[in-house]
Amino acid sequence: MIALRPFEKERFDRLVELAGNRFDAALNRAEASVLMHSAAAYNLPEPSGTEPRPAVRPEFLRWLMTDSEAAKFIDPKGVRIWSVTIPGPLDLQSCTVPHTVHFLWSHVAAELVLFAAEVKGLFVFGGTLQKGLLADGITVHGPVFIKGAKSDGAIHLIGSDIDKNLDMSGTELTGSGITLALDGARIRGSAFMHNGFRSSGEVRMLNARVGGDLGFNGATLTATGRALSLDKVAVEGNVSFAKWSHSDGSVSVFHSDGSVNLLAALIHGDVDCDGADLAATGISLNLATAKISGHVYLRNGFRSRGQLHMHSADIGNSIDFSGATLTEAAIAVILQEATVRGSISICEGFSSFGMIDLQGAQIGGNLVCDGCKLSLLYGANMALKGDLQWTGIRDAKSTSLCLNGATIKSLRDDRESWPKPGGLHLDGLLYEELTLHSARTEINRQKNELGPEHPLKVKDRIEWVQLQPQSDQAEPQPWMQLAALLRAKGEDDEAKLAIFELRRAQSKSSNIATRAWKIGFARLQQQPLWVLAPIALITSLATCLFWLADVRGAMAPTSKEAYVAWSTGSRMDAAYPKFNSFLYSLENDLPLVKFGLDDKWAPDQTYKPKDAFVSYGTLRWVRVLLILCGWLQATVLAAAIGSRFKN
Repeated sequence: MIALRPFEKERFDRLVELAGNRFDAALNRAEASVLMHSAAAYNLPEPSGTEPRPAVRPEFLRWLMTDSEAAKFIDPKGVRIWSVTIPGPLDLQSCTVPHTVHFLWSHVAAELVLFAAEVKGLFVFGGTLQKGLLADGITVHGPVFIKGAKSDGAIHLIGSDIDKNLDMSGTELTGSGITLALDGARIRGSAFMHNGFRSSGEVRMLNARVGGDLGFNGATLTATGRALSLDKVAVEGNVSFAKWSHSDGSVSVFHSDGSVNLLAALIHGDVDCDGADLAATGISLNLATAKISGHVYLRNGFRSRGQLHMHSADIGNSIDFSGATLTEAAIAVILQEATVRGSISICEGFSSFGMIDLQGAQIGGNLVCDGCKLSLLYGANMALKGDLQWTGIRDAKSTSLCLNGATIKSLRDDRESWPKPGGLHLDGLLYEELTLHSARTEINRQKNELGPEHPLKVKDRIEWVQLQPQSDQAEPQPWMQLAALLRAKGEDDEAKLAIFELRRAQSKSSNIATRAWKIGFARLQQQPLWVLAPIALITSLATCLFWLADVRGAMAPTSKEAYVAWSTGSRMDAAYPKFNSFLYSLENDLPLVKFGLDDKWAPDQTYKPKDAFVSYGTLRWVRVLLILCGWLQATVLAAAIGSRFKN
């Protein structure tokens, strides 16, 4: 028997007297112990596993907790029920209990009912709740601790109002269906299910309000389907599903066989899933439409078989996937239409079997993909206010990158990280800068810096744009965007080369003749003076022909007087221009050039040819063709220049 202090002995005696007046039968030893523990303030140790747990009548406990006279003699620590068995239902529905109630390493064999009750505090340490706890609508003016206990039935705290913390760390819930129901609960402190908390059924906190943190660090949830339902929960602090570090240095990870749901949740702090293991297929973590003011951490060994679903989520800071492994879902991460006001980090050994879907996402910081392995980053119509860093991609030739319609500040990449041919999609991508880096060295990584930058070279980026699928390479926007960047840097010649590569790409679907024409026209757009090459060639050939014709006397003046003098061998008028084969050819080949020879000289119809090479018919048709070529060249030149200015 524990020695009581005098005032505690007086309390105990008065409680024994009141109990004797209330119950005809004498109190058993276990009930007397409950009175003694409740009248005194000494600490009660954890009993040994072989300690007997004698029975206590439920009606006796109900009287002790609710009798106004008995309440005067209970120590401020409250009613303490230590190492006993409660064989029947303990019904405290709608009761007001002015003290804290402790169930310490006791076995509650039947229902423990606290519907709409009002208590100062509720503690369940160790022991078992064979039929669970039914406490919907309970008002607790202090904390609720259910720690290290085992419950075969559901614990119902729906609509409960708890002034301080709810702590269920180390408790094991072995029932099926819903094992813990906190729907609509208001917890003004924090709620913890840490350090060995286990549940074989669904843990549900729909529309609950938590004034502090909500934590499941080191917990194990073995229910399939929905293992944890936190839809529309509002948490003023952080939410954590992270590792729990024990005093001996060991670590327990959060594990869930079923889905973890925070659909439309409102969280003012961070969501921390460091090292968590999510084994659910389908959706393993659902943050769709959630609003999270802080960071989201999915890093440091985080693993997920299923999809991380964050459609339309609003993240007030950053998301960090560094070191995460996503193993089975074809679409591993959905951030469609999400708003991320900070950066997204996909780094340091991140590995994903499926694609990362950022379609339509709004990202206020950077998107950093470094040292990671993934099948596809889908960023169509993404708006990225910071940089896209695409460096150190592992197995890059098995990776695809889609940036169709995206808007980013700048792209930083290295050649070793470029996707496989056909794996890059750029149509509609808008950017302010392109920066190519050398691959990072170990020294660079130690200093947390990128490899050296290379100046922008059009040949590098032409090769980069050509990594698009063949069907997309003829789309003008990626080429025009590259040309615009080059022009902004004063690289006009390189911008022209980018446009030429576009025309070449657009000509690939044509036949050989049309393709040659399109490529040639594209060259003229790039370098209009190249039209001088065919002019020079045609003029040179014509010069040779008309020189030979002049030597043989096949070129005659068109004036009658000059023709008579020329045909008779007489001297022509000194003012009449002499024939010059080069000027004559040039004048016919260039419509805008006039030397006066075209009107004064022409092939002689009376010339008797020595061969078909120099004859009146040959010279006449050569002259016609020369004129036609001249007009054609002038038209092509004008079109090329006009198209260039239009572009």
